[in-house]
Amino acid sequence: MDMMMQRIKWICLAASFAFGVNGAEKKDGTLCLASNGNEVLGYRFEPMENPAGGEKFKGSNFIHPLKTPSGFCVTDLQPADHLHHFGLWWPWKMIKVDGRDINTWELQNGDGLIQARKADSTSTGFIAESDYVDRKAPDGPQVVLKETTEVDVVEFKTDAAIGYYLDFKIIHRCAADKPVEIVKYRYSGFSIRATPEWNKDNSTILTSEGKDRYGANFTRATWVKAEGAVPTGGKAGFLMMGHPTNHAHPELLRTWDNQHNGAVFANFNPVQQASWNLEPGKDYARGYRFFVYDGELNKEQADRLWKEYSNEK
Repeated sequence: MDMMMQRIKWICLAASFAFGVNGAEKKDGTLCLASNGNEVLGYRFEPMENPAGGEKFKGSNFIHPLKTPSGFCVTDLQPADHLHHFGLWWPWKMIKVDGRDINTWELQNGDGLIQARKADSTSTGFIAESDYVDRKAPDGPQVVLKETTEVDVVEFKTDAAIGYYLDFKIIHRCAADKPVEIVKYRYSGFSIRATPEWNKDNSTILTSEGKDRYGANFTRATWVKAEGAVPTGGKAGFLMMGHPTNHAHPELLRTWDNQHNGAVFANFNPVQQASWNLEPGKDYARGYRFFVYDGELNKEQADRLWKEYSNEK
């Protein structure tokens, strides 16, 4: 059997497999998944207690840390240049309700907020619920959009890299009998701010269309890959894939080239070119697969991984 097609479910609360996952625990507002006693990822389901920048940056509904099997963390939390960047996270930049624009990305503005409400482990990962809150609504803070995020964690090996998948299903529903417009903007949606260990000299970016860090921005792609050096030697990386059923697929990318000394930021953005109107009473779902790994992947291998994902319903 082709090794690229071999995978096993990562059961968080059951017996360990080759990767040794054997625990899920809530602690200090974070749902943590562990392997052999070592934390491999944490989902933040409560507002941060002492965020850099003060009260306005009490973010939640994000994943950090996110580590490869060897323990290398591929995410960054509140880097000094962007205190509103939270590891692997998926906020809309701007939403519009009743003609009012609400910024839910830059928390320092104080108008919008994505507030996680709960998170529970499942047999294959976790499920979380969050609210988009209009903090400056005329009659006081108001929930305008509800979100459910389902994440399945799947171990996976290739002949070049070892890691695991995070399979995301993100579902939005209007909170009241009012439509919500996801406003067109150059960045918005499924995003990662990567490890501060990577820069323009020791990391690379590649897309499904062959674009590198200097050509990927504002182009469409089915996947985007970032890979870089690990301080202890070798390489690690991540592969972000968008499902073909997603709105505006293949989605446009927001990436950086030399900003902030080549820091890695990658964003799948379905509203980069046009706004998206969500109607009351309907569910709107998007799917992403995030592969975090030790080792290296080439373009052919990444194409094959996305092809497999694209054939899944």
